[in-house]
Amino acid sequence: MPRSPNAKLAALLSEAGLTYDALARAVNRVGAEAGLDLRYDRTSVAHWLSGARPRGQVPDVITEAIGRRLRRPLTPTDTGFVAAPPPSDIGLEWHGDVATSLTELGRADMDVSRRAVLRHSVYSLAALVAIPNWQEIADRAEHARRKSHMGRVGPGEVDAVSAMAEAFSTVDDRFGGGHARSSVAAYIANDVAIWLRADAAPDTRRALHAAAADLVYLAGFMAWDDDAHGLAERYYLQALRLAAEADAPLTYATVLRGMSIQASDLGHHNEALHLVEAAESAAKDAPPRMWAFLAGQRAVAQAALGDRRSAVASLSEAERHLESATSQVEPFGSYHHAALAFQEAHLRAHLGDVHGAVTAMTASNRRRPEDERRSRALSTALLGDYQFRAGHLEAACQTWHAFLDDYPYLTAGRADAALARLRSSVQRHSGNAAAAALFRRADDLVAA
Repeated sequence: MPRSPNAKLAALLSEAGLTYDALARAVNRVGAEAGLDLRYDRTSVAHWLSGARPRGQVPDVITEAIGRRLRRPLTPTDTGFVAAPPPSDIGLEWHGDVATSLTELGRADMDVSRRAVLRHSVYSLAALVAIPNWQEIADRAEHARRKSHMGRVGPGEVDAVSAMAEAFSTVDDRFGGGHARSSVAAYIANDVAIWLRADAAPDTRRALHAAAADLVYLAGFMAWDDDAHGLAERYYLQALRLAAEADAPLTYATVLRGMSIQASDLGHHNEALHLVEAAESAAKDAPPRMWAFLAGQRAVAQAALGDRRSAVASLSEAERHLESATSQVEPFGSYHHAALAFQEAHLRAHLGDVHGAVTAMTASNRRRPEDERRSRALSTALLGDYQFRAGHLEAACQTWHAFLDDYPYLTAGRADAALARLRSSVQRHSGNAAAAALFRRADDLVAA
């Protein structure tokens, strides 16, 4: 039976002013964010327009690519494709019962048969636009109490969630976000979501939602660290909803800050700046250490957009806040002088000062706490990247050897990506003895 042409897709391409080649390139870029190695070209687009349905998650990718061009949210139905497998939409909603959303998201993340689909779910810019600012949250009174028939919880459950979040954070720091995330997902789906449905005194209910927000934020961070960007975004959105119900503006700001870092990582610098500014609007009563983190992230986003003057001013603001900080470093999402120097390195790299980036990242590594193995490994890998870009091949090789010392202990997509960058860089210098030795060692790790 002949296929029917996809008139909806054709109309959207015309509205967006996209050529076949431009759409193919945009789809490949969005797919890369989701960990998909897509190599579509204009011929592929012609097939879609003739009625062919692309495989797997690709309809979601096409939808997101066109939606970004049109600056409005679209669905696979809008583009003329049948909806992707069910897990693709889990966790993107803002309304409805957050406990139900967490149950669905956690179970999908711990189910091997569904996890691959969720891992490659598309990072949605449209979902970022729908996030309310904190004043809207306060006006809506999202934290209204609900009746329940699921029993009653008390301070013990709150303490349990907080303790588990701290324990999982320690594992994450030492072994990377890909390690034990299925255990985090199981705890969220099988324990936390049930407690969230239970009756509780108002103060206990708010405390439980705040503790759950911290844990779900950590799950999002772990997914981001493992390069599962669509999944990370879904956890982050649910963490925001929990913070809203907890009436916890500082937690809300913390999650937005994490989302800003993710957007920066993916190259969405305007969105990164918007998210960190939204975090600052929610964090009006934040202590100096948190203001320092926010100002530093704002500096990175401004530098990425080429706003040198604002970026330098924001970095100076971060330094002043950190110097006045007296609070303890948080169990996760911590901010200290090593983190500030890490942000400075990114800022300088964005502004084209690669030698300054080397100096700042060296300072970051020197001040990095010993127990932050994953962060140390990734900052070491970046230092090697900066040294290589500065033309210091042998220094970069020495630095990358230090990264390889930590790499076998890590399960994290970001660490795998750093290893791939390392191998690509040194492979071009196979005639150099230091580069050749490093490449052999890296190859042995890949083969292990």
